Amino acid sequence: MKIRIVVALVVLALAAGVAWRLQQNAPTKRAAGDDRAIAVRTVPVTVRDFPVVIELSGTVEAAQQVTLVAQVGGTVLRQYVQEGDNVSVGQPLFSLDARPAQARIEQAGAALVGARAEMNEAEKKLARLAPLQTSGYISRQEYDDAVVALEAARARTGTAEAEMRGARLDAQYARLRAPIAGRIGRITVREGSLVQAGGDALTTILAPGTLDVRAAVAAQDWPALAAARARGRVDAEVFDDTAAAPPLRAELVFADAQFDATTGTVPLKLRLSGGATLLSGQGVRVRLLVGAEPDARVVPEAALQHGQQGDYVYVVRDGKATMQPVRLLRQLDGEAALAGELRENEAVLTEIPKRLKAGSKVKHEAGR
Repeated sequence: MKIRIVVALVVLALAAGVAWRLQQNAPTKRAAGDDRAIAVRTVPVTVRDFPVVIELSGTVEAAQQVTLVAQVGGTVLRQYVQEGDNVSVGQPLFSLDARPAQARIEQAGAALVGARAEMNEAEKKLARLAPLQTSGYISRQEYDDAVVALEAARARTGTAEAEMRGARLDAQYARLRAPIAGRIGRITVREGSLVQAGGDALTTILAPGTLDVRAAVAAQDWPALAAARARGRVDAEVFDDTAAAPPLRAELVFADAQFDATTGTVPLKLRLSGGATLLSGQGVRVRLLVGAEPDARVVPEAALQHGQQGDYVYVVRDGKATMQPVRLLRQLDGEAALAGELRENEAVLTEIPKRLKAGSKVKHEAGR
């Protein structure tokens, strides 16, 4: 029995010794594992001019667009076009009831005949009185009264003639024609509708071809834009977010001379060099190109890190990850323009493993 107890104690002692040796060796193995290089992905730093842009929202509009409004009131008797039709200059679009205008023409004509008759009679009377007044057979007052009567008759004749011209214009306005060539937009009236002079738009005509973009720049961005305009032409990019297409080129053609205090902006207009797929009234994004940051250190935005002491990136130097402080200048399209001690083509980490720290050994492969 005593022999068995002794054997058991010996076995336990041996087991304890083995366990102690394993515990002593474990930290050494872990430390050796930590010393292995960490695989990371990097990209080279590029040095180039980085664009300075102003981002805006804009609305597309036809460079030439006419809103058709009735200049006289009346009932729509005929509609000659349909929505989407292409029309030429002078083509009839609508006919309104012209009978009120025709009645005014007749009334003005009668008034004009009477006024001209009075004027003719006044001229004859003055012609008869002129020699009599010179010879002293009539008083000066009689002669002056005849002169006044003639002037009054001439004024009434002029008024009647103006009424006639106005009535004839109203008769012409009752027949609405296309002032420009283009495409008919939505029509808001139909035959039988009653329209008011100067009322709601009957339709719009969009001229084919050039498109513009209306936008507005905020007050804080105006100095940069003004400086760019002083240097010369200001180009822009217009993005149609409804289509997977590259941006369209545009040029700034107008900036208002006044600041709009109600919106805190300055209105702008840009002329598109393309954009056949865009529609008038469509919303777009506008990017004004107002300058460049010269010799910026450009890296992917994913490489930029933020710490309590400021921004930094990890660069590979002598096979180790090194923290390099930087200053962010601009960000655009997934890239960051930096200022700092970065060399061109220097490898910058784009993915930061959790166990990475400054001074860690790394092995890297290029790629975003």
